Amino acid sequence: MTTSSDQGAPHVSTISPRFRRARRLLAAALLSSGLILSAQAIYVQASAASVEWVDGGDDSPCLQDDKGAALTSLPVDKFCTPIGGCYQDDDGKWVLPSRKTGIWQGNPNDVKYADEIAAAPTTPQPTTPKPVTPKPVAAKPTPKATTPGAKSATPTAAAPGLADPATETAAPAAPTAPAAPTVTVKGSDVTVSWLAGPNAALESVSGYVVQLTNAAPVQVDAQTLKHTFTDLEDGSYRAAVQAVNAAGPSLTSAPSEVATIGTPIAETVGTVAVDGELEPGGTVTVTGTGFAANVPELALELHSDPVALGTVATDTSGAFTTTVTIPATVEPGDHSVVVLYEGTQITSSPVAVAAPAAAAAETTPGETVPPVVGLVILLALGALGLASLAWHVATGRRRRERNRLPVAADATAVDRPVVGDDLIVERPLAQSTAGVS
Repeated sequence: MTTSSDQGAPHVSTISPRFRRARRLLAAALLSSGLILSAQAIYVQASAASVEWVDGGDDSPCLQDDKGAALTSLPVDKFCTPIGGCYQDDDGKWVLPSRKTGIWQGNPNDVKYADEIAAAPTTPQPTTPKPVTPKPVAAKPTPKATTPGAKSATPTAAAPGLADPATETAAPAAPTAPAAPTVTVKGSDVTVSWLAGPNAALESVSGYVVQLTNAAPVQVDAQTLKHTFTDLEDGSYRAAVQAVNAAGPSLTSAPSEVATIGTPIAETVGTVAVDGELEPGGTVTVTGTGFAANVPELALELHSDPVALGTVATDTSGAFTTTVTIPATVEPGDHSVVVLYEGTQITSSPVAVAAPAAAAAETTPGETVPPVVGLVILLALGALGLASLAWHVATGRRRRERNRLPVAADATAVDRPVVGDDLIVERPLAQSTAGVS
């Protein structure tokens, strides 16, 4: 039973202020979680039931991950297969098809999506987009079974030299060409070594083709990254490598440095002969013999002041022939044609550069007038002129005297014109008596 004093008392809450504060914090946390999940729902639109690819963002980007709950929706034959259209751009970021069709499980700052890049015109694009190497969509083929440590070598078609990359073509799904190999010499053997490409596993590389100058190419398996060519003749050699997968071989790598068996290139002194117009602007033929065989590049210079004339390569006998032009700026005189290898002079041959032939006027001996004869002719002409002047004066006086007649005393004076100091007498006309009776 309650007393009358309890009936009018107000209700007092038994919840402490600390509990109310905790409840408010919990509500705020739940609201924040809801916002984060909503944001993820906006940006990660793919779900485990609709993904076409899943990338773990691990050490094998562009490859389907074989871990994670998201892969439970993918068929088993897609595990560890390449993600079509995936590549690494010039900024080092991985470009995947679309976040709508797959899930990237790595660092979100390391990935881009191709459809979003194309849809964003303000995003800077590289001037030359990196080509996308088509990836096989089938499951990875099982590597060829080999005995551990075995280095089987299967000779292929003979080749007199390295392949020319300028004329090569490769299948669309062929692997990327390896980097230039290295070569080491021991006696008459040359060992070629190379590194597997960074995408060798992704491109399902199953082997390599090793090329050496004037030797038959050799094919090795994917685990072999070295091959030795034995019992080679003295000369110079370079190597190159191709990667191979189910689609075919890659393009040929860049060539290696030169490997020399026998006497070093710079110590194999040959001879040089020069034939042609040895004058500034003239063309000459330079022939060399007795140099190291198969040298890819020897430099030709004109000394004493070095003037580059070009480069040559020797054949299997150590010879070369080339045509060069003597620069018009070369001074006439004694010079030398010098052969160098990597800046080291091998041999020198003296030559004499003549002065350019002057264009002389075409004259005959009869047309050449000595200076003395010219003076005599000039004096004769002067004398002839003086004689002509004297004759003209003398004949003028005689004419005037003939025209001057005496005047009769009883003759009627008439006006006579005066010309200078001479009097001109006007003689009367004689009367004709013809017809007078």
